[in-house]
Amino acid sequence: MQREQLQAGDILFEEGSDGNDLFILLAGKLRYDKKAISGESLKMGEFTRQDLIGELSLFTGEKRSATVRAIRDSELIRIPELRAREIFSKYPEALLSLTQVIAKRLAHANDSNIQKVQKPRVFTLLSALDQDKISSLMHRWGLSLLREGSFCFVDESFYLNRFGGLSHLEKTERESEMIRLLARLESEYDTIIYLIKDSDQNQEWIERAIRQGDVFLFVKPAEAGKHCIRLENLYFSNQKIMRPSYLVLLQPNSDKVLPGTQKHLEDSKYERFFHVHLDRPDSLDRLTRGILGKSIGLALGGGGAKGFAHLGVWKSIEENKLPIDMVAGTSAGSIFAALFAMGLRMKEASEATKKIWVDKDLLNEYTIPVLSLTTGGKYTDAIRQFFGDIQIEDLWIPFQAIACDLSTGEKVILREGSLWKAVRASTSIPGIIPPFLEGEAILVDGGVLDNVPGLPILEAGAGVLIAVDVFGDFDPKQDKEIRDYLKSPVQGVLSNPILPIFNYIQKNLSFSPQFPPIGEIIIRSFLSSSRERIHLTENAAQVYLKIPTQSFGILDWSAFSDLIDLGYTESIVPISEFARDRQSVSKSF
Repeated sequence: MQREQLQAGDILFEEGSDGNDLFILLAGKLRYDKKAISGESLKMGEFTRQDLIGELSLFTGEKRSATVRAIRDSELIRIPELRAREIFSKYPEALLSLTQVIAKRLAHANDSNIQKVQKPRVFTLLSALDQDKISSLMHRWGLSLLREGSFCFVDESFYLNRFGGLSHLEKTERESEMIRLLARLESEYDTIIYLIKDSDQNQEWIERAIRQGDVFLFVKPAEAGKHCIRLENLYFSNQKIMRPSYLVLLQPNSDKVLPGTQKHLEDSKYERFFHVHLDRPDSLDRLTRGILGKSIGLALGGGGAKGFAHLGVWKSIEENKLPIDMVAGTSAGSIFAALFAMGLRMKEASEATKKIWVDKDLLNEYTIPVLSLTTGGKYTDAIRQFFGDIQIEDLWIPFQAIACDLSTGEKVILREGSLWKAVRASTSIPGIIPPFLEGEAILVDGGVLDNVPGLPILEAGAGVLIAVDVFGDFDPKQDKEIRDYLKSPVQGVLSNPILPIFNYIQKNLSFSPQFPPIGEIIIRSFLSSSRERIHLTENAAQVYLKIPTQSFGILDWSAFSDLIDLGYTESIVPISEFARDRQSVSKSF
């Protein structure tokens, strides 16, 4: 047998390569990745201590079925093919054990319920903060991390004190001992954070800490320059160890994010970013849940005036003190998602909504229906004035709005740039509000493709999803009314178009229209294409709230209070149960 060591990023063997040797992992962690012809990953998983690697090729003689790479500094035993066969010939019980391992792996190869790649729990933090700020951050952040389990901060002094005594060992033996001690450290704590400061001098420490992390956190003062971390280039220049990278901006003010986040993100490779202030525990908790894959995402669906029900759901969330880490919205949902991301309380959002979207009757500018029933002038001005110059990147809570580009027929996720433009684009109900032009794109309501945007928020890193569908099921009574107005000697012709139009315009008449408004028909038509996506979101959500709003119209602004009450009534029990279960899990640590 031969003892071998791999540094993080090193490849043990590649998919399609020859080789029938068997490996046993002594310490560290390896990851396998099997790809399709297109290059897309088909299967991915991890090997941990005492796992066998390469057993199928040993038996079949076929080429390696996946690429195996070290994601930690690791140590293995290589058992050459001939030696392995001798062992199995001499010790049949060893062969039986290996057969059982193979059978178990094959049985669970396509089991989606087994988590084959663990959530990240070892992080490398590169910091440009001064020592006082780092100490304060570690102390206050530690209180947040403690609520999720045990943790350990490892800095240069910790490393030298713990591992400096190994310097007398021969290089191979020293490396072996180092790998085992680091692996043992990982087994003792739920979360480990390797802290590298720009002032650190020990090159061995810096390189090893960079190799150990599952995710890299770059912590910068929000007011600093884009390239303020000197060691950042050391990481990005090492192609073997490229891992997900998150940006953490330490904010100077607790009430408002310093404008200009975009400058830190230009041409960057950050997958996520977080705004943190030392006096805001909620921001530190959001960072903790974010890096551990436990972010709670809230997806708010579209439905015109029915969207007021989101305020009722918001009230349930607020009463249960349920933290929300990410928000996404389609159409009307984008309005309430934006208000949530701005940090407003439910009461403030309710007052603002009533003042702007209800009292002003923004959709009463009817025009010749060339592109839409309304001009969209009052509506656009109101949104622009309310949201002002706020940039999406400068919100405490990450936000995204969903739109559809008519030019390409593709979904557009708006998560950067002007907030008012994102909301305006996402609420461009086809046929009712004019499309929104942004560059070459002609953007309309995202409900055309994804009316309850839960999947995009999961793709953005949420570990838990709460999705709210406010459109409701289709009401058979409405279908009957449509048929009544189509009962004409000529099939497909409206029997009496004058009366319903007159009733719709004369809102103050004592009788109400006996047909669904044209907007309802338009929305129902394009929402049909979103049904499959909505079904996928429902299956993926931990909490899926389907608010029964079918008795309300999408332009029923007068039902403001009733819809809020409905949203609250339908959500308070499931939200309370979810919050209670979450607290129970938290207290188990």
